[in-house]
Amino acid sequence: MAPKKNKQESDDPRKELLKELRSLIKDIPEEGLLFLIKQANTILYNMRVEELNKAREKLTKEESTSLKKGTTQKIKPKDDSVSIERSSFGRSFILIIAGNRKIMGEDELTKVVRIVFKAEDPEEGAERLFTWFKRNRDDVLLDGNLKKGDPVFTNLFNYIKEHFSMVE
Repeated sequence: MAPKKNKQESDDPRKELLKELRSLIKDIPEEGLLFLIKQANTILYNMRVEELNKAREKLTKEESTSLKKGTTQKIKPKDDSVSIERSSFGRSFILIIAGNRKIMGEDELTKVVRIVFKAEDPEEGAERLFTWFKRNRDDVLLDGNLKKGDPVFTNLFNYIKEHFSMVE
């Protein structure tokens, strides 16, 4: 006969899962842990996208309802701020662009920095950055609702020029 669990333990299956996961972690090699971290980040990212989609749907419904009633809404200006932080694991970077946090690998960031330092001027650099994101990381454009010519790309250009250097 199995030992009785108290009501609180049986009500929280998450505790059991965490306990099991902790017991397994000690036997997992480093590359396996890195894989699990990537998977966890993917799960968290997908959850955030789902939350944002639900919020967008709700906002769209509210907007259409208020438009039907003839009310006007103030349009919130787009966030053009940019910053880059090293992740807590040190193997990737967090690009904060247009109010969104995006994880970039070191190789991706190196390519973006090269684009900036090869450009003749901020206008050309901003255009090249947009093109690179469109080809390689369209999720950044989609989540930030970014288009060609948005000032956020000039801000990213200037931020990289100020905070990074190009070593060949």
